[in-house]
Amino acid sequence: MSTPLPGVATDEDGLRNGIHIFTAVLLMVAVASSFQMALIDAAINLILIAAFAAVYFLGSIPVDSWPDGKKQAWIVLLTALWIGEMVVSPVGIYLVFTLFFVYLQVLDELRGVISVVFAASVAVIMQIPNGLTFGGIMGPAVSAVISLAVYYAYRSIQRISSEREQLINQLMDTRAQLAQSEHDQGVIAERQRLAHEIHDTVAQGLSSIQLLLHAAEREVRDTNNAHARDNALERIDQARRAASENLAEARAMIAALTPDSLSRHSLKAALERMADSFGQAGELSIEVDIDGEVRELPMPVEAALLRIAQGAVGNVVKHAEASRCRITVTYEEDEVRLDVVDNGRGFDLQSVRTRRAEMGHVGVEAMRRRAEERGGQLTMESQPGGPTAVSAVLPTPVEGFD
Repeated sequence: MSTPLPGVATDEDGLRNGIHIFTAVLLMVAVASSFQMALIDAAINLILIAAFAAVYFLGSIPVDSWPDGKKQAWIVLLTALWIGEMVVSPVGIYLVFTLFFVYLQVLDELRGVISVVFAASVAVIMQIPNGLTFGGIMGPAVSAVISLAVYYAYRSIQRISSEREQLINQLMDTRAQLAQSEHDQGVIAERQRLAHEIHDTVAQGLSSIQLLLHAAEREVRDTNNAHARDNALERIDQARRAASENLAEARAMIAALTPDSLSRHSLKAALERMADSFGQAGELSIEVDIDGEVRELPMPVEAALLRIAQGAVGNVVKHAEASRCRITVTYEEDEVRLDVVDNGRGFDLQSVRTRRAEMGHVGVEAMRRRAEERGGQLTMESQPGGPTAVSAVLPTPVEGFD
């Protein structure tokens, strides 16, 4: 018997149960025919019917696990009992319906069809002694054709059902893979965002503290200079305040991912505080200018401007060797522009574009991503030996805040 297709075991059992019920009805009709026979013939008829019923019902349960030889022996025994029943009672011919389905289910396709043709031919031949009629020929022939049609229609339904189930499983797997992919992309994006947050807050703050402590260390070494000691104490105090501010930034980032300075001050004030901290750490003059009509911006836009300014000024302090830096915020009708310009040594823009954003080199990429996340863009102008200008333009909503 062919192996049941995946997902259709219930349908297979339904077909078998239907055949079992149909066979039981035919057997009861055959038993009823015994009332019209002589005693001996009736006894033989009942014995054959009981034997056929026992062989059929007891064998139909474990037949799937039997080897081919045992299956064929079971079919031969059922066929022999059926022929014997036809010899005793003409009603036994109707059991050919059961044999048709048994052949098709237990044997392979070719042998099953051959066995159906054989059983139909035997049913016709057994009628010859009593006189063969047109109905006697057409009955088994039409029954065989109907049985084949029903069986193959059922198998087609099974195949379609199996293919549909496989398709549904594939769609479910694809949906699960897409969901996992979206989750992974979300995790990656969140990691990048947190990396940028940490770079622009904790990393920049720690860098400022490091610069302040290095300066204090140099001045403390000159123990004979009271002014140097006073400067060292001032540097240490600045480092303490920078550490306090960065601790507040870190706590705010963890709690709400909103810059702590913006939650308590305006954008201009937050920029001035940041400029003062970086200016003292890098020993340079940083000015903050505002152009245009100042207006309240959505918190995400102000946060992006502050973080971009922190990144740009942090690079000035660490790399530019500049003495002056200017931060300008320009308010226009439908956008806001941030410019950070320094008089440092400059750099080769092409080397920055081709350098990968690896650990310790995420500053420029972080600023660019922040601008793009708000629908804006970031541009840089610089050359070795010359000044550097960083410009970020972000759109601002005309009505309401996003």
